[in-house]
Amino acid sequence: MLATFLSPMATPRARKQKATPAWADALRERRMKLALSQEEVAARTGDALSQRAISALETGATPLEKVAISRVISLANALNWSLRQMQEATGVELGATNHDGWTLAPVPNIHRVPVIGLASAGAPVADEQDERIIGWEYPAADEYRPHMLCLQVDGESMDNGEADGLRDGDRLYVDTRDLTLQEGKVYVVHVHGNGIVVKRARQLGNDWWLFSDNANFSPTRPDEATIIGRVYFHQPRGKRL
Repeated sequence: MLATFLSPMATPRARKQKATPAWADALRERRMKLALSQEEVAARTGDALSQRAISALETGATPLEKVAISRVISLANALNWSLRQMQEATGVELGATNHDGWTLAPVPNIHRVPVIGLASAGAPVADEQDERIIGWEYPAADEYRPHMLCLQVDGESMDNGEADGLRDGDRLYVDTRDLTLQEGKVYVVHVHGNGIVVKRARQLGNDWWLFSDNANFSPTRPDEATIIGRVYFHQPRGKRL
């Protein structure tokens, strides 16, 4: 008689889900208590934060303490909080103190910079009525530069699939005075006959090539191009480049 031995079936291990920080839960719970969507909160901030930026905060992908204070104040107002109330609810030190019933916060040096689409980056914005303006950016004081340009990413050529990829709809701070190519840095370039692109500069031999971070796009060596500026900061990641 043959005996059949059955080994116990291995049970698949449950995938560990990364816990959401308590401060992120507090933001999400506050929004839900007010019966607001992420889009509605973004609209309440007056373009200071996008829906995507709100989502990144609520999942903990973007640390609250890394967000510019001007944006934090806009978010607090959108959630019907004072800065002190937000600080107490999230447990994140935001620089708010309570004095005689008033909520005090550091007075930021707020700059309002127009956001334009990538295809419109070739010419400076004339005034606040310029039809190319698609929104407004409020960079932190240490990220503001007098000759900066704020562009909105269009396309996936610089999305490397990682958390720090430059994704469609993200915003880039561009220094229009930094026009000297450096190895591995990201630039906004007007490729004559091919429009305006965001690419990473690589030197191969004596030639400069433009590389995409997305491996599905091939590098190019343009015959004629004009550098508009170097990308030095990336929102909503809050990352220097």
